[in-house]
Amino acid sequence: MTSAGEEWAAEVEALTRRLMAINSVSPGAGELALAREILTILTEGDVGAGAYAGVALEAIPGDAHGRANVWAFVRGSSPRTVALTGHFDTVGYDDYGALEPYARDPDALAAHLDELTAMTPGLAEQIAGMEHDLLFGRGSVDMKSGVAIHLAIMRRAARLAREGHLPFSLVLLTSPDEENESAGVLAGVEVLRRLRDREGLTYLGGINTDTTLPRYPGDPHRYIYTGTIGKVLPSFLVVGREAHVGEPYLGADANYLAAWLIRALSMNPDLCDTVGAERTPPPVTLHAADLKERYDVQLPFVSHFYLNVLTMTSTPAQLLARLRAETERALGEALAALDASERVWRGPGGQVTPREGRIYTWEDLRAQAVRAHGADRVAQALREASAGAAADSRARSVRMAWALWRLAGVAGPAVVLYFSPPWYPHFSLAPSSPLSQAVDALIAAHPDDRLARIHYYPYISDMSYLRLDPENDPAALMSNMPLWQASDGEAIPGGYALPLDAIRALGLDAVNLGPYGWGPHQHSERVVRSYSFERVPALVWELINRLAGE
Repeated sequence: MTSAGEEWAAEVEALTRRLMAINSVSPGAGELALAREILTILTEGDVGAGAYAGVALEAIPGDAHGRANVWAFVRGSSPRTVALTGHFDTVGYDDYGALEPYARDPDALAAHLDELTAMTPGLAEQIAGMEHDLLFGRGSVDMKSGVAIHLAIMRRAARLAREGHLPFSLVLLTSPDEENESAGVLAGVEVLRRLRDREGLTYLGGINTDTTLPRYPGDPHRYIYTGTIGKVLPSFLVVGREAHVGEPYLGADANYLAAWLIRALSMNPDLCDTVGAERTPPPVTLHAADLKERYDVQLPFVSHFYLNVLTMTSTPAQLLARLRAETERALGEALAALDASERVWRGPGGQVTPREGRIYTWEDLRAQAVRAHGADRVAQALREASAGAAADSRARSVRMAWALWRLAGVAGPAVVLYFSPPWYPHFSLAPSSPLSQAVDALIAAHPDDRLARIHYYPYISDMSYLRLDPENDPAALMSNMPLWQASDGEAIPGGYALPLDAIRALGLDAVNLGPYGWGPHQHSERVVRSYSFERVPALVWELINRLAGE
């Protein structure tokens, strides 16, 4: 039941252009407009809604932007089912500069290719000789072409099912908000589980069609990823000691201390996860600031920052222990350097009292505050801090950490370690997984495509929420995240929670086999038409058939 690539190309390209034409920047109302267009595409022409056992636009509960997932179910002659997943939102267009009006129009961008290449050093050389095989524009590779592939496959499957010639079943879930906080797939997990249980389906695995990029210049391979990295956002409240700037050694500049910590932690390769030849990028600082809101001549004595940490094997508990040890070492070095600076400043005979610091986790500090004031008062103070902070969950978290610090009655210099949202779990398929074995067979069958298997998709993606491996225990994250909303606890303003029970119950093995190109989130974003519109749909269709045993 395989199909030659040429049979897919025209339809997939036309659908890609159609999806690109709609502004679906996340978060925003355009995501709902595109969801409606996707529903129209699924059911228009010779297919019709009646060709599906179910097809719907399903609102995301409580979503501030009124967004929705789109799902469709094609029932074949067997309950053995493959799930197709992907996101239809994009990042914004500001990076296009004067070419922003053309960002969603590949033909218009092609007409302004000289201007586009002038904006991007090296682009002209990179695309020389292959201009005809590239489609430029926002969403071209990330990932409206991937959604277009799934839509073409679902329409073909619906026709075959109507004729009684589909020996397996297919479910499609396509979602908004992947580029923000994954609200779409977090609601969609329950959709997938509900369909499975209600329709008596057996999920064989999931296929995501997100961006595939070269790993190095001149890379000839096309990759299939049999897992995904995770992401954690460890955060640091750095408390120094207040003083007048005319007497700085009587205090401790929190920004000075934070700078030492950032130097020790950010871009530190020792904090990378490594599995075989695969390695995560090092942590990077996504935000750093002090809490001063006005000018004065007092030392900034409270600062904070958070790190983007990518994982392949590290659990929240392991990461917390490692970061605690690194932070304790770096804080000790910072305070020793401050002592040395004071000795130089005071000169011979000057008296310097060595400084000492403390490291607390959120759990440690909360326990101390509860001992001092009781659980009810602490909970009330934290709710008030969250309610009074900005809507951003990182900003809420730091305000809660500062409120807890003041309640705990401890003194700086010190650092409070905690987690901010979001959390993306990592996973990788076992070699014995039927989906893993089907990928190996697909690669072996197509040597000319130079397909290669990688165990972890190297970018944050919705795949993280399709399964949760038992060894990746979130307990340490939950107990050290100020905004974690326990299912049996009092509501926290802006609280963060994940449908962990639903994710565990779904437990969907998943891979990523997507369109190929360059420049996602850049104005040079482009997709390779021949591989992405011809080969990828054919490979996905074949993988479905191999997995279903056909």
